[in-house]
Amino acid sequence: MWGSILAAVSSQIATTTDAIVVSNLIGPDAISAINLMMPVLTLFSALMILFGIGSSVVAAKAIGRRDEKEANGVFTTAILTSLSAGVALAMIVFIFSDIIVAVLTGGDPRIYELALNYLQAMCVAIPFLMMAGVIENFVKTDGNPKLVMTAVIAGSLLNLILDIVFVKFLGMGIAGSAWATGLNYVLAIGICLVHFRKPTHSLKWSLERSRLKFYVKQSVTQGLPMSVNSLFLGGCIMLINYIVLGAQGSDGIYCWSVCMQIFMIMQMVLTGIGSSIYAIGGIMMGEQDMEGLSILNRKCLLYACGSLSVITVLIIIFPEFFGELFGNRSNDPINFLPIALRAFSIMLVPYSLVALLRATYQILGHIKLSLALSVLQLLLMVSFVWGFSYINPVVLWWGFPSSSMALLIGLVIYTITLHLKNRSLAAFSLIPEVENNESMNLSVKIDRESLEDALKQIAKFLSQNLDELTAYRVRLSCEELMYNILDHAVKKNPEKHYFDIHIRIEKDNVNLLIKDDGRPFNPIIREENIKVQSADPSDRIGLKIVNSTAESIDYKYMYNQNISMLKFQRTS
Repeated sequence: MWGSILAAVSSQIATTTDAIVVSNLIGPDAISAINLMMPVLTLFSALMILFGIGSSVVAAKAIGRRDEKEANGVFTTAILTSLSAGVALAMIVFIFSDIIVAVLTGGDPRIYELALNYLQAMCVAIPFLMMAGVIENFVKTDGNPKLVMTAVIAGSLLNLILDIVFVKFLGMGIAGSAWATGLNYVLAIGICLVHFRKPTHSLKWSLERSRLKFYVKQSVTQGLPMSVNSLFLGGCIMLINYIVLGAQGSDGIYCWSVCMQIFMIMQMVLTGIGSSIYAIGGIMMGEQDMEGLSILNRKCLLYACGSLSVITVLIIIFPEFFGELFGNRSNDPINFLPIALRAFSIMLVPYSLVALLRATYQILGHIKLSLALSVLQLLLMVSFVWGFSYINPVVLWWGFPSSSMALLIGLVIYTITLHLKNRSLAAFSLIPEVENNESMNLSVKIDRESLEDALKQIAKFLSQNLDELTAYRVRLSCEELMYNILDHAVKKNPEKHYFDIHIRIEKDNVNLLIKDDGRPFNPIIREENIKVQSADPSDRIGLKIVNSTAESIDYKYMYNQNISMLKFQRTS
C-alpha cells in the first residue's frame, strides 16, 4: 500500500511542480491556463481509466482465481486498446486545439495563447501518460508496487529538472513544461517494463482475437464508474470555471486554480490508496478472502483520513503559504484567497471517504451504486457551488465541503438501511460476512506453540464440516506446509512475523490458501527438481505428500509474499 501511495505522491508532485514552476517563472496566468485545460486532460484520463484501470481490476480477480489465461488476455487487450484510443484522441484534439482553447478560455487574450501552447504540447505527451498509467497499474497488480514507486519517483525528478531547464534556460515557455511531463512518463514506462523481464512476473503477452471483444467488455464494465467520474470531473471543472469567473472574475479563477492543485494533492492520496483496493482487493475477491478485504478497507479509510486531515489542518493554519507557493505575492495579494482555501480544504476528508468506498463497492460488484456515487459526487459539488454563489460570491467556496458532507451522510444512511435488510452485509463497506461453516481465517505467529494451536483449530473446523478422508487430506497438507514455514521461512526475528491460513469450503471442492512473507519457496515439486527446493530430506518427503494429496496446486510470489493455493476435491 505504501509503495502505491508513494508512487501516486511522486506522480502528483510532477503535476504540482509544473504548476509551481509556470506560476513563478511565467506568471499567475500560466497556472490559470493549465487549469482551464483540465477538462480536456480529464478526457484522456477517463480513457486511461476505462481501458487501463478497469482492466487491471479484471486481471487482479483472474489472478486471485489463478486463471492465468484470462489475466494475460485482459493485460494484452488493455495495452492495445489504451494505445490506440490515446493516439487517436490526441490527434483529434491537436487538430481542433484552437477551437477547443477558444471555447474553454472564453477568448481571453491574456490566457488564450498560453493555453493553446500548453494543450498542443500535451497532445504529444498524453499517449505516453496513458500508457504509463496502464502499465503502472498492471505492474502493481502483478505484485511489484515498489518498482512502480521507483519509476514514478525517477520520472518526477526528471520532470522537475526539465521543467526548470526548458522553461527558464531554454525559453520554451509553458510548452516546455508539457514536454518535461511527457519525457517523465517515457522514463516511467521504461523502468516499469523491467518488471516483465523478471522470472517472477505473472502477466504475459497473449493476443486472443476471438476474445478481444469479451475482454474489452469486461474491462469497460469494471472501469465505467471511475471513467464516468473522470469525465464528470472534467465537465464539473468547466462549469465551476464559468461559475467562479462570473462571480469573482479573473482573481476568482486564480483562487480556483490553487484550490484545484489542493484537489489534485487529495487525488494523489486517493490514487495511491485506491490502487491498493483495486489490485490487492481484486485478488482477495478472486480468492474470496472477505476478512482480508475488510482489513484492507479499514486500513485504506484510516490512511486517507489521517493523511488528508493533516493537509486540511495545514491549509487552515497557513493558507498564505499555499497562496505564495502558487504565485500570490504579498505586494499584490488576492484578499479572499485564504477564505477560499480554508473552506475548500474542509472538503478533503468527506470527499475521500466516498471515493474510496466507491472503489470498494466496485470490486464487490455493486457497479450501479459505484456509478451513482461517481455522478452524484460531482453533480452535487457543482449544484452547491452554483447555489452558494447566489447567496454571496465569497460564500460559494463553502459549497464544496457542504456538497461532500451531504453525500457522505446520505451514503451512511443508505448503507445502514441495506445492512438492516441483510445482516450479512457490513454497514458502510457492504463487504459480505462469510458464514463460519463455510470459511476459516487464521493469522499464525511463526513459533511452534502458535502453530500447534492453529492446527488444533483447523482440525476441529475440518472435522465438523467435511468427510473424514477429505478432512485428513486438507489437514495433512496444512500441517506439512505450516511446519515448512516455521522451519525455513524467516530466520531473523521470526517472532515479529505471521503467516495467514484461509480455508474455504465449496459444494464440490475445498480451497486452501497459505501466505507468508518469508524467503521465496515454491511447494510445487516435481521428482526431478526436489533437491533444488530443499536440502532437508524430511522437507522433500513432506512436500511430495502435499503434491500428492491436492488435486491442484498454484504458487505465486507477489507483494513480497509466498502465496500457495491448493484445491481438494471432496469425496462426499
